[in-house]
Amino acid sequence: MKNIMKRKMTCIILFLLAITIVGTFVISWAIQPENLREVKNQIQMFLFRNSMKDSYNADSLLLVDLSNDNIFISKKESERRIPASLAKLFVVEYAATISDLDSIVSANDEAIALTKQGSSVAGITSKDYYLHNLFAAMLVPSGNDAAYVVADYCGGLLSPQAATSQERIEIFMENLANHMQEQGYQDTILYDPSGYDTNALTTTLDLRLVVKQLLGYQWFRDIVSQSSYTATFPDGSTQTWKNTNTFLDPTSEYYNENVIGIKTGSLSDDYNLVVLYQKHGKEFLICSLGSQSDSSRYDDVNYIIKTINESDYLKKTQL
Repeated sequence: MKNIMKRKMTCIILFLLAITIVGTFVISWAIQPENLREVKNQIQMFLFRNSMKDSYNADSLLLVDLSNDNIFISKKESERRIPASLAKLFVVEYAATISDLDSIVSANDEAIALTKQGSSVAGITSKDYYLHNLFAAMLVPSGNDAAYVVADYCGGLLSPQAATSQERIEIFMENLANHMQEQGYQDTILYDPSGYDTNALTTTLDLRLVVKQLLGYQWFRDIVSQSSYTATFPDGSTQTWKNTNTFLDPTSEYYNENVIGIKTGSLSDDYNLVVLYQKHGKEFLICSLGSQSDSSRYDDVNYIIKTINESDYLKKTQL
């Protein structure tokens, strides 16, 4: 009798243990932003009587139809978030107004040495580059070293009397701040040209503005749309960089042939992504700030892409 009771107790314990293990797995799967999203939305709408979709992992989101500037999805679009390497978009946009793309920039060790340890780099060395080489180094592999060299070079143009790279970069950043205000990037604050700065701030609305400005340049479109980019330097040598945007990587599960740019950014626990997507004969800009992981930012944007693909309204309003 005791053996029977003992076996029953063992079975009950094993059963409860199995339920706990399975339950833990199911819960951990369900809380991921890409899973059961529609169910989560319905639950939120029922509980909060709010039609706002808030099951995205990102803290701030924006989907814009660039053909007419209509906003179709927004979540805290005016909330300031850390831009990380998306700060380079503002730096490139301003630097392009200061000097020609084919200007030859002599990268010096002093500027390169300012690159913070552990940040993304493009392997810039003390040699000559075309300015557009350095733009590509900033936009494709997100090279922080290239950002310091560009800021150093442009700061020297703005203030030839500046004696050090640090001085020249500070002058560049001061002028960049004035430029951003003039351009209407009202909620963006940058202190470092690379974006490796937790005190920097931006919004998806400001990102929309700067990206629209940059998309007016064909060279920008050419750079950010490639999964890898080969630069030819003034001395005839070349260097190839791999794009950090996984949507452009044909070997990735996230690869999407309709994604034609633009850039990633990550710092600490913030993962950001800006994507240019072609569908229905139009271009859509998706800005995502503050996701908690690399995969979740792609999952969020994938879901938005799915929404674009299946939208009857957007299908009927092709250009």
